[in-house]
Amino acid sequence: MKRRNGSRFTIISYFTLAVAVIVVWFLISNLGSIFSSVGWFLRAISPFIYGFIIAYLLSIPCAAMQKLLGKSKLKFLARFRKGISVALMYLILVALIVMTLWLILPRLFFSIVDLFNQLPDHYQRLEEFITNLNASGQLPFNIDLEAFFMSLVGEGTEFTTPLDLVANLVSYDMIVSYLSTIFSGAAIMFRWLLAFVSSIYFLVEMERIAKFTKRMLNAFLSEKTSGVISSYGSKVNYYFKKYIFCLIMDCIFMLLAGSLILFILRSPYALVLGILLGVMNFIPYFGSIIATLVAIIVVLVTQGFTVGLISAILLLVVQQLDANFVQPRLYGTGLRLSPLLVIISVSLGGAIGGTMGGAISGTVMGMIVAIPVAKVLMNIVEDVLAYREKKKLPIAPIEETPG
Repeated sequence: MKRRNGSRFTIISYFTLAVAVIVVWFLISNLGSIFSSVGWFLRAISPFIYGFIIAYLLSIPCAAMQKLLGKSKLKFLARFRKGISVALMYLILVALIVMTLWLILPRLFFSIVDLFNQLPDHYQRLEEFITNLNASGQLPFNIDLEAFFMSLVGEGTEFTTPLDLVANLVSYDMIVSYLSTIFSGAAIMFRWLLAFVSSIYFLVEMERIAKFTKRMLNAFLSEKTSGVISSYGSKVNYYFKKYIFCLIMDCIFMLLAGSLILFILRSPYALVLGILLGVMNFIPYFGSIIATLVAIIVVLVTQGFTVGLISAILLLVVQQLDANFVQPRLYGTGLRLSPLLVIISVSLGGAIGGTMGGAISGTVMGMIVAIPVAKVLMNIVEDVLAYREKKKLPIAPIEETPG
């Protein structure tokens, strides 16, 4: 009887193992379809995802305002501090959106249009500069601008020269058409309106959602497992909020410092390039480098080699100041990761985000989220290693003391 039970158990074990192998193989072989299905589902609920992100971002200053109102001597403010803080946050948000649309966006738009209209002249100046540089023999090699351009555009395109492409891009009507197509889509407006409205409910119900999640964990998991998940959940929340706050402060620093340098150098596109330096800083590691290179190239093309060289030196100094002084002071030791781990996590986060979300938005979101996620995973790995090392420590023998 025992042998039969043992053979049955062996057969069931082998059968379970075979089914697990088949399932794993099926998942690996259909990984693209699975990611595609998950991506479709995420795009379908994207308004609510964006709404939760907006609410999560606003919860940081909202919590600080609630604490401030809770200390007020006015009973009305202390009693209704949550509703008042939520209302004030959205009033400030709407005011910032209106100010951006009416004050900053028009100047930004006309600066971009002017830059595109001036591209043919700027390109000709750059071509003359490179021709003179090649003729002077100062470099050990010659720069072929057209070959470099065609390598970027790709072979087999309908544009035979760089100016052909520039002429097709710099049409004012075409730029207006592109922008109107992007901003006048009814579906896009509806999705963002739905995200904005849902964010209000998310922000109001944030504490209830947290309590309900904790109840679900306690109901379906053991006390120890629920405690571990809650502990790491608190760490995730802390790392994300600290990272987002520090990232926003760092982006504001880069925006102000970059714009100030370019205004001093009298760049006609100081506002555009300053905003680019600030916004691209949201992308960890790569964003600041790309934005700085773009700003240097624009200044070099539009204002000449001397001003371009000065801008390169000043912007690189600001970038190094930001990386070695501002960021360590903002992030402290709590969010510091090795440069290798930052590059790996940002690359993986961008790849996964691009597969599951949009080509651009998903990639950028994945790169932004990668740093705090990597930090939490590192904490888990360190805790597991510490636990395993503690179990393997030899027990010291008890020495008997002479009577």
